[in-house]
Amino acid sequence: MPSSPPPSSSSSPDRDASGSVTPRPKRPRYLVVALVLALVFGAGCWTEGCARLAFYRGAADNAHVLNASIKDEEARARADALYRRFTEVADAARARAVPMAAAMWVLGFALLALASRGLAGKANTRSALVQVVVAQALLVVLSHFVTRDVRDAELDWDVERRLSHDKETLPKERYDQIVPLTHAMRRVVDPSWLVVRTIASALIVVALTRPRSRAFFDAAGTPAADG
Repeated sequence: MPSSPPPSSSSSPDRDASGSVTPRPKRPRYLVVALVLALVFGAGCWTEGCARLAFYRGAADNAHVLNASIKDEEARARADALYRRFTEVADAARARAVPMAAAMWVLGFALLALASRGLAGKANTRSALVQVVVAQALLVVLSHFVTRDVRDAELDWDVERRLSHDKETLPKERYDQIVPLTHAMRRVVDPSWLVVRTIASALIVVALTRPRSRAFFDAAGTPAADG
């Protein structure tokens, strides 16, 4: 008597109560873009949090080495003075900056983990990812204003150091053109990046809450998808 073929172990399309085949929804391209962007933001938050915490723990920094590479003594003295000012401002803001750095580290790690799970199509990821994306966006905005004095002091030192190196390596005409452009970028780039990042975070949330994204993650949680 012929035996019936064994059931296939490979995953098959979902079936509804009547037994008809229901094709699984494909992952939308905009969802992939949103998850990759969330991954990038998570890596950025995690890296920034680690760097800030390491700074406040007294980890060795290469600031003096960077300043020492400036050949002109007067320019090097200005860079050293700005760096000392930065460390003084940062030390005075320790009570504000350390909790912000710790929160940045935690949320960055969470965003990395959840975005990775989302790219892998894991179930029970979407809602948590939406919450973490919103939380990190709010934290970035809050940190921008709460530790603005620290960031401004660091940027003042960094701009001075870079311009000192440019003055030594570029023709005078080119250097004279770069100085006003560098100071203009110093004033514009930081707030502009904050706006762009906030808008991008909002778009990630929109992508995660669209019906096709919901359907994709809901299907990932079905027994057929898990099996």
